[in-house]
Amino acid sequence: MSEGTAPRPYSWLPILISVLPVIMLAIGGIAFRYTETRMVATAGETLALTAAEVSDKLDRFLIERYGDVLMMARTFSAQPYNREFQSEYVAGVKAAHPDYLWVGATNARGQIVVATDPDTVGRDYSAQPWFQAVRNGQGVHMGDVEPFAVMGGPDAIAVTAPITGPRGEFLGVVTTRVGIPGLENVMTGTLLAFRQREGFWGALEYQFLTDDGVAFIDSDLRHKGHVNLKKLGLASARLSEGSLSNYVEEEHMRRHVPVITGYARTIARGKFGGLHWTVLMRMDRRDVLAPIREVLWNLGLAGGALVVPTFGLLVWAVKRVRREYRHAQQERALARDAEASLRKSEAHTRRIVEMALDGFIGMDAAGVITEWNVQAQQIFGWPRQEAIGRLLSATIIPAQYREAHEQGLRHFLATGVGPMLNTRIEITGCHRDGHEIPIELAISPALGQGGAYTFSAFVRDISVRKLTEQQGLMHQEELQRLNEALDRRVQIRTQELASVNESLVAEVAERMQTEASLESSRQALQKLAFQLLRVQEEERRRISRDLHDDINQRLALLAMDIEAVERQLIFSSGNVGESVRTIQDRVVELSDVVRHLAYQLHPSILDDLGLPIALQRLVDDFTARSHIRGSFGHKNIPAAVPQEIATCLYRVAQESLNNVARHAAASRVDVELTRSQSGLTVTITDDGVGFDSEQPRHGPHGLGLLGMKERVALVQGELQVSSAVGKGTRVQVVVLVPEGVA
Repeated sequence: MSEGTAPRPYSWLPILISVLPVIMLAIGGIAFRYTETRMVATAGETLALTAAEVSDKLDRFLIERYGDVLMMARTFSAQPYNREFQSEYVAGVKAAHPDYLWVGATNARGQIVVATDPDTVGRDYSAQPWFQAVRNGQGVHMGDVEPFAVMGGPDAIAVTAPITGPRGEFLGVVTTRVGIPGLENVMTGTLLAFRQREGFWGALEYQFLTDDGVAFIDSDLRHKGHVNLKKLGLASARLSEGSLSNYVEEEHMRRHVPVITGYARTIARGKFGGLHWTVLMRMDRRDVLAPIREVLWNLGLAGGALVVPTFGLLVWAVKRVRREYRHAQQERALARDAEASLRKSEAHTRRIVEMALDGFIGMDAAGVITEWNVQAQQIFGWPRQEAIGRLLSATIIPAQYREAHEQGLRHFLATGVGPMLNTRIEITGCHRDGHEIPIELAISPALGQGGAYTFSAFVRDISVRKLTEQQGLMHQEELQRLNEALDRRVQIRTQELASVNESLVAEVAERMQTEASLESSRQALQKLAFQLLRVQEEERRRISRDLHDDINQRLALLAMDIEAVERQLIFSSGNVGESVRTIQDRVVELSDVVRHLAYQLHPSILDDLGLPIALQRLVDDFTARSHIRGSFGHKNIPAAVPQEIATCLYRVAQESLNNVARHAAASRVDVELTRSQSGLTVTITDDGVGFDSEQPRHGPHGLGLLGMKERVALVQGELQVSSAVGKGTRVQVVVLVPEGVA
């Protein structure tokens, strides 16, 4: 065999060397593709889980606002007309919850009657969809995100609930505006925890979409509220309509790069229908795959030097990728456990804070305040948003004790022993304005995850108790001194008291007899006054009847006779006919005066047609005589009202209208007759100049009010007069109606 045709030893080695890289590259490509797919899936599931967590927090946030407005509506239903209480209440709600941009309430006609912004009081919102929906019986209405013009146009959510009366009648609504910054704060903690997880690099984008697909919260503020992602055909926005939570790979609509988007949709809970928002959490695909690409880059550099080390590096890379995948799976499981633990811890902390009757302060191992409830704010004067993040020692501990506090904290963290922990002690605290206050303090440490301590402190202001104790000591010393002096004087006074006792007994008996006589006289006087009013009304009724039935009829007959004479003298010469007509006009005018006088003495319409029609006629006559616009309304009035009660209510209304005409300088007066469960109420309200109801009244006006009070007291009623200078006057009389009146 010639040398040229002899087989070469290890001729397969070059082929093997050339084939091995191909095989390694194929295996590496398959492994890379598998790892890439798994990392994308892991990242997508993590993004979807984070989006679901944010949507769950959004639901809880909205449910809290839903419960707040229900509680406010029930509170207003208990006191539907107490505007001062309602104004203080809405101001307190807004101060306690910074998430509210505006809180207000309307009457049944849709006009704002109380609001945290005084400029909005009096505005008419009856045409707004939220008012129409609640008035039509929808219940609590929660509107989607829209600009709120009253506060300058920021995006807000409208939450509205009905105010109802004791019989379920519609009295108005309570409505709030929740700002979008509060919603953005919901995801701040979740986003921070996501970015701190090992294995994720690069920027994280997020968007909140309305049910229509408009992005009202966007990590890119330049595009916030300007795009509708559903109409633009974004895959994640469209898929969110058919699935509560998942992820999808898609192209970024602005940067046109592949991204991984996790999405989740808010859901309804019980009576809370929800707003069906969508939360999108997005990362660039290249950022997710950056770790594996770095590994492959190292393998490529090593493969350029030597095949065997390249093969070893490839094996090592595959193992590392698998290890990274297992690590990612472990991180995912840890994240779920941490989320469950965090929710449980948050619920526990929330229950503690909400149920605490004392001030509650949470503190971390560095001495920084992490929790601060309303009671703590009332004790120390620091608002919650200012207190959280401050050092406890610089906030509530006096300057002379701060060093001892910090040394005690360091000693506990080093040894685990603290003499002031888990016990209730009395110390001195520092108010925001600098004055010191005695407090009762109980601090309990807790060892959290990672071995870090947290501290929970319950604080009670004992200033009143300390003051009481000091006063008690002073009183005890004074009492002891007085007892000693008293003992000395008792012996002296004993004999004097013995002699005076007999005369005192006689004087007491005489005084008791006098008081009994006075009480009998008072009852007789009240009975006499009642009888006098009854006799006066009877006499007025008799005079009115005589004026109407006798004199007025005679005047009418006289007018008819004069009219007959006038007809006979029509063709006579001279001005006799004109003189007769003048006499006739004067007789008719005199007849009207007599009829009005009879009506003023006692309106027969009150006996014939009842109280509502008599009051309506009184208001009409008042309007015609005084040219002051008047109105009368009544509701659920029984067919028969006792004569004494009807007369009392009529006379009070008559006197009030006379006072309006003489003193009020009003342009309008309203009279309202209503019925409650046990009585009748007449309310007279004018928009006149008013007066200071706290000052005693003199002159005819004061006597008129005194007469009304006496008249109302005789029928066991109650008269209330409320007025202020420049704000008109309101007179209200409430009289009990005996049972059995239909």
